[in-house]
Amino acid sequence: MSSIKESLYDVDTIHQRKTMFKKLLDQLYNIYENIFTNISFFSFLYMKFHEPSVKKEINMTDIKQSDKILHIGCGAIPYSLIIFSKETHTQITGIDNQPRSIAHAKKFIANDKNIHIEQASGETYDGSSFDIIFISYGVGDIEAVLKNTLQHLKNNGKIILRKPMTETTEYIDSVIRKYSVKKLKLLLSQESFLIMKK
Repeated sequence: MSSIKESLYDVDTIHQRKTMFKKLLDQLYNIYENIFTNISFFSFLYMKFHEPSVKKEINMTDIKQSDKILHIGCGAIPYSLIIFSKETHTQITGIDNQPRSIAHAKKFIANDKNIHIEQASGETYDGSSFDIIFISYGVGDIEAVLKNTLQHLKNNGKIILRKPMTETTEYIDSVIRKYSVKKLKLLLSQESFLIMKK
């Protein structure tokens, strides 16, 4: 009996450590983004670094110009939005729950008529009017965002779930097993899943 309690304790401890580690990484990421938004050369390098991964996701998703795209967790340097716009010429909405990130992102995309940015939470946002929804790995509670997105996903809608390979929960794993149709390995131990309701 004590070994079962120890085993449950170990699982709980591991989950708590992963949660704390993710929160720390998210905070560091926000600091990094906020610094880099003020130095255009670094912003450009940041975007160029991620460009090959975003192009792979575009190809995996088969985006059409008529598709409406939502990006949850667009951040202060909305590189995905800029690359989506440049490559597909679609209408794109980026949301983030951090007011400072939204202010920086709006300055960053200044004249792109295809991109709309707003402050909102992916945990409650109604994405039912979008054809493709990207969920960034930097969103706070990725499980809550995924649950909400799946609940509002339109028929034939697609979700691209970006996540670190180490970030997993029973719920996320069950969604990937049930709905994932394609998978990509991205930079820095990240992966991207194409999720469609069957």
